[in-house]
Amino acid sequence: MYLKITGSSNNRLKISRNLRSRSYIMKHRAFLMEGSRFVADYLRNNEPKWIILSEEATPASRAVANDASEAGIDILEIPPKLFSEISDTIHSQGIIAVCTLPEIKENELKPEGSFLLLDRISDPGNIGTIIRSAAAFGCSAVILGEGCCFPFLPKVTRASAGANVKVPLLYDIDLQSLMLRNSDNCTFIGAEASGGPMEQIKASTGSIGIVIGSEAHGISEKVHERLDGTVSIPMKKGVESLNAAVSASILLYAAGKH
Repeated sequence: MYLKITGSSNNRLKISRNLRSRSYIMKHRAFLMEGSRFVADYLRNNEPKWIILSEEATPASRAVANDASEAGIDILEIPPKLFSEISDTIHSQGIIAVCTLPEIKENELKPEGSFLLLDRISDPGNIGTIIRSAAAFGCSAVILGEGCCFPFLPKVTRASAGANVKVPLLYDIDLQSLMLRNSDNCTFIGAEASGGPMEQIKASTGSIGIVIGSEAHGISEKVHERLDGTVSIPMKKGVESLNAAVSASILLYAAGKH
């Protein structure tokens, strides 16, 4: 159903405007996904709370909104000025879905195959790219430790291409405790410049947790104590390091080959 809204006092618009911060995302258990392709992809398997459409939306965005409306989802059509107060992009396509925050508890997640543990990675672009790679390479989960960027901020959703609903995500996790609880059935391999050969990942059997630390500080000491080994990615001389997202992507690809 299409609902024309011209004023900023609408309650659903007020909620949508505030979904740029972690506190409001957690309070309303909702997050923003912007762009016709990402919203269309989300709609294939999920139902958003509502969709916001600019009066100047692109034809592609209008087509997505029409499909959503036919499925019984409310479309709030608003003037461009009001839309810009919610949008997080410079050149918006004029469509935003307000999505339900996924609910996954730590005790419900059983690490299997290859999965990621992120230690104090704070950049939203890196977190989003890592999540996108995790979806691409069949990673079973991305576990974000304390100090990591919240994975449902608009910038993370955009960088992940909407993949933060495709991979199970846990956040604010005590990585050291999780590693201890799963030490009998998982191998934990950390990425660091002084690590051993990548063959450790390719040769590992069973579940493998790949630990990626922050670019500024690396893997924290407490997490490092729980590692079963470390690996480094071979590079040409003169290149100091790769960023966290690129490193995670390469190691996930390697883990999928064993």
